[in-house]
Amino acid sequence: MLWRRIASGAVLVPLLVGTVLHGKGWPFGLLTGAAVLLCAREYFRMFFTSSRDRWSGMAVTVLAYLSGAMLPFPAAVSAVLLCVAMAAFHFLASEGAPGECFRLAATSALGVVYVGGFLSAYPRTLSLPGGEHWVLLGILAVAAGDTCAYFVGRAIGKRPLSPRFSPKKTVEGAVGGLVASVVCATGYAAVFLPGVPAWYALVAAAVLGLVGQAGDLFESMLKRAAGVKDSGALLPGHGGLLDRADGIIAVGPVLHLIAVLSRQATGVSG
Repeated sequence: MLWRRIASGAVLVPLLVGTVLHGKGWPFGLLTGAAVLLCAREYFRMFFTSSRDRWSGMAVTVLAYLSGAMLPFPAAVSAVLLCVAMAAFHFLASEGAPGECFRLAATSALGVVYVGGFLSAYPRTLSLPGGEHWVLLGILAVAAGDTCAYFVGRAIGKRPLSPRFSPKKTVEGAVGGLVASVVCATGYAAVFLPGVPAWYALVAAAVLGLVGQAGDLFESMLKRAAGVKDSGALLPGHGGLLDRADGIIAVGPVLHLIAVLSRQATGVSG
């Protein structure tokens, strides 16, 4: 299992880092769009049995991503909300018990926001001054926290963090993961974002570490609700892409907000 994780990481990490650093524009947008499509496929496969419902959900999720990533900010918000309404209306207008139709509508709308809306924040963050380093800082905070939480939890973890939704996660692992997120992300900011005050980088790293762990737990809740162990089997040793990207998805909007506010923290206006 461990060697499969290492092999998957050896392939994916260089591709991701190279695209972030050298693919500003359509290459990164295309890579993120592919991730949106694959994650949406896994999400809608977990909750919907009808191929028609799955494909319509995936289509609206991709549309939400494109709208959120490419349109000017005020229009992007309106367009994403319209996509959410479209996803919900597909089920609310269908025949069936009202309660079941509402449940399906809410589940579909959640998928559109969670996958398409949240991931659309990454191309917007990359377009900011120093955006490539903010994107890598966010990914590093999540990856370092996830990796350290795994090993610390296995080594000394005793107290369950969330027995109902993720019984293998421990409080000790969560603390170890948060420390790793703060140390790695703060160190990265000191080297590659030297204009950002140390206090701001420290707070940002802690927030991203916490949100990344919350995203991991949220996806565990989704899988428990769907009655599945993994969202898919795309990545050997990891399960589905949604299993691997849960924390990264969660930090997307928060990372964008942190990157935008950093201009105020550094005294840069506009």
